[in-house]
Amino acid sequence: MGSEGDFGREGVCDDAENTVQAGKVWIEMDNIEKGIVEVVAQHGIRCLVMGAAADKHYSEYAASISIIAFTKKLSELTSSKAKFVCQQAPVSCDIWFACNGRLICRRSASISSHVASILALSSPTRTKETTLLQSHAADEDGVASKSVEFATRLTNKVLGTVKSTPLQMDEMRDSSPLSSPHGCQDRLLRSSSASLLEVTPQEHAACDMYYKLEHARIDAENSKRKAFEESVRRWKAEEDATEALRKAEASEASCMEELKQRKEMEEMLAIQTQELERMKNQHDHYIKEIQMVRDQKPVLERQIKESSFMEKELEEKIIQAVKLLITFKEKRDELQEECKEANRDINKLRKSVVQNSMSLSGPHFPSYSFLEIIEATQNFDPSRKIGEGRCGSVYKGLLQHTKVAVRMLPFCGSQGGLEFEDEVRVLSMVRHPNLVTLIGTCPESRSLIYEYLENGSLEDHLACRGKAPPLPWHARIRIASEICSALVFLHSNNPCFIHGNVNLKSILLDANLVSKLGDFGIYRLIPDGGDSVYPTTLSIKIKPEASVYMDPEFLMTGKLTTGSDVYSFGVILLRMLTGRPAWAIVNDVKCALEKGNFDEVLDFSAGDWAVEQAKQLARLALRCCEEKHLSWPDLVSDVWTVIEPMRNLCSPPCLESEGQRRIPSHFVCPIFQEVMQDPYVAADGFTYEADAIKGWLNSGHKTSPMTNLKLEHCDLLPNYALYYAIQEWLQQS
Repeated sequence: MGSEGDFGREGVCDDAENTVQAGKVWIEMDNIEKGIVEVVAQHGIRCLVMGAAADKHYSEYAASISIIAFTKKLSELTSSKAKFVCQQAPVSCDIWFACNGRLICRRSASISSHVASILALSSPTRTKETTLLQSHAADEDGVASKSVEFATRLTNKVLGTVKSTPLQMDEMRDSSPLSSPHGCQDRLLRSSSASLLEVTPQEHAACDMYYKLEHARIDAENSKRKAFEESVRRWKAEEDATEALRKAEASEASCMEELKQRKEMEEMLAIQTQELERMKNQHDHYIKEIQMVRDQKPVLERQIKESSFMEKELEEKIIQAVKLLITFKEKRDELQEECKEANRDINKLRKSVVQNSMSLSGPHFPSYSFLEIIEATQNFDPSRKIGEGRCGSVYKGLLQHTKVAVRMLPFCGSQGGLEFEDEVRVLSMVRHPNLVTLIGTCPESRSLIYEYLENGSLEDHLACRGKAPPLPWHARIRIASEICSALVFLHSNNPCFIHGNVNLKSILLDANLVSKLGDFGIYRLIPDGGDSVYPTTLSIKIKPEASVYMDPEFLMTGKLTTGSDVYSFGVILLRMLTGRPAWAIVNDVKCALEKGNFDEVLDFSAGDWAVEQAKQLARLALRCCEEKHLSWPDLVSDVWTVIEPMRNLCSPPCLESEGQRRIPSHFVCPIFQEVMQDPYVAADGFTYEADAIKGWLNSGHKTSPMTNLKLEHCDLLPNYALYYAIQEWLQQS
């Protein structure tokens, strides 16, 4: 409850027949009179009865003054709350102010309540008219209250007592100021007849005054009604003016919109004018070009005539060339037939020699004819070339249904065929799981046939070329250990092999990302013109991209040593650690180790490196890349002893599982669908397990198990190259 306290009202209406009991409503307000006004306005109360003041207040006056003075005093509101409610309550509410059951004062509801309810629904621009109507209603209520005051005072006089019976509700309505004065007089006479009292002269004067006041009230009401009608007409005029103003504003907005559209049209017209000017200039330009073409037309016609004459000459030459080509083709076909016949004879002789000398000479190393090499590489199609360098070109081919890599060595007339075959025989004896397998040769074209490794070179994976994914760091450490193992094997061989060309391109990866070092022993097959079969000094011009892998002493003297391979291995280690180009890589890693920010130069594409192992590898690589050969570490005692334990420590479980390794397709027998233990080549060119193909032929079949074509013969030839490759794969697994 607020500072003024709680207020509540309870009313009881009694008559002869029934009793209506009203309930109590308690409302919390900060101010009683304001609370009553707010409740009346909020709920739209049309009739309100409230006390004029406390009963004690009027009882004191009843004892001290006369009846007329008391009646006059009763008609005046002395309570501040009642006055506030009378002044501030909505004019639509009929308020009865009573004390001790007597009507003290009444503020009747005005016709303005109906008008105000209508105007309240209109726009805010009608506030002025609403105020005027409410003021007119207030004047009516003032006159009515005075009339009620006089009637009450006169009635109390006639009744002859101050404490008369409380007025009933129907009598209160009859005392409305809208009733006629004669009605009021009749009621007074009826009341006076009951008491049989005479009216004094003072009372007659008061009654005359009442009649005058009543006439004055009626005149005032007529004047106010006229004023009200005038205010309504004025309100309608202002409403019309407002509507006219609204239409004027709409007209102004329409005018502004038309101006905006006009401005847009002018801008569009300017743009179209510029476009027209541009097209006019372009038209003039085209006219000039047409004129130039017309000027050049005679020259072009003369050139066309000359071209036609040259075309006729060329046609005659082409006809002659075609005739000559046909002649050459016929001769070529004849030579090819003779060559095929000779190759058949040579193969028959070779098979007989192999079968006769197999028990004495050990494993046979296959040799292929130049025609087979041409067919395998599709006549050396440029699209099949996968590499080219100072050691010759490399082509991808399909030989006896097996993918191979054919290296065409550069021709050198100082080395004979027998010497070439001797060197190849030496190379064929060198077998290691991390060396590319040499599976055959072609002495006619000085070609070497290697196994084909489908995952490309190590450089492709470090540079992420094509679809080659980056290698994880543990795979890089494993590859480093595999290359070190291959170099140790070559240097420990008798005779000793110096690779001389160790770089990222010569390190190839198979389907399981196992690294194999290629191009070993190539320098034995490329003499520099001297008498030495195995040169230690080279006059070959080295490309700049390959020189970064060469040790400084070799670049100065041209002398190859085992230290040359050690230096190249150090550069490869640094490249696998950092993924950076080889230029200035030694200085970059050395500075990073000295400043303590080595992890910033590591290749982040390899994953989360084991930093300590990476630092150990980096220091080992820097030792390999020293300028003086005396500072180079030994591969066996210094390098291998560090890398081998590191490989075992960093190997992921997936590389240790044999079941997860993918079997190369050419290792599987087409009949048994198992890895071959004793591979043999049949007449159809396919390789089979010995038991499988022999069982096929012994069962009476004369056709190929793969092509279903008739076999030319039933002879079988052991495939030693594939046998060695399978054994290496099984050992590595």
